[in-house]
Amino acid sequence: MAAQYPERFEVKYEMICTHETQGPCFLKVPLFQHLGPEESLMLTSLLHARKYDKGEYVVQEGEHSDTLYIVHQGCVKLSRYAQNGKEHIIRFLFPGDFFGQAALLHQKPHDANAEVLESSALCSIHKNHFDLMLERYPKLAYHFLLAISDLLGATDEWNSAISSMNTEQKIAKLLLYFHTRNYAPNEIRLPVYKKDMALLLGITPETLSRKLAAMQNQGLLQVTGNCILILQLEQIKESCGCGASVPTWASP
Repeated sequence: MAAQYPERFEVKYEMICTHETQGPCFLKVPLFQHLGPEESLMLTSLLHARKYDKGEYVVQEGEHSDTLYIVHQGCVKLSRYAQNGKEHIIRFLFPGDFFGQAALLHQKPHDANAEVLESSALCSIHKNHFDLMLERYPKLAYHFLLAISDLLGATDEWNSAISSMNTEQKIAKLLLYFHTRNYAPNEIRLPVYKKDMALLLGITPETLSRKLAAMQNQGLLQVTGNCILILQLEQIKESCGCGASVPTWASP
């Protein structure tokens, strides 16, 4: 007998997976890459998607929900505000990244704002449907635990590395991060404002612009608008490596 799946949501959501030419959108999400054909079919019937415009909020800090969100296209900024009104950027999310796990598992209010930085599309799954997946496929719980552990480990590694780096090394590390999340081999299309990049690194936008200009003068990269062409990838990698010497573009 064929498995019976819950009815799909309608409202203002539309399925993205139905127009993927190379498989469902969730295949780019490590959390779900291990699923077999039957599990994938079920997940396709449960996942829903919505397109967002630049500047829209997916969720806001303190908002209640029971939904896990997955970035399918675009970029999302997670941030929260201190009591003094100062914004603290937690991280940037790219295709394959997810957020909302605390709200999904514990029905806790979201502890951060999720702001869309460019035209984006996000998949989502509600708690009751995620629980159904866990009941049918208990192994998914193990992979979910691994995904959260990897996320926490990456966050700790980032914070530890950034805290011990000088300004030039911080910038190089962030550029390399964007590079790894970019589909073009040597080009980085910045989905974020320079002020957000600077805020994440704990420096001023003016310092960021000055250092990028210095890197360009040294022939390491080329900046054109919001695009950065990496010219000397290995040198940039060396500049932010542990124990690496300070590069020539690191002068004040």
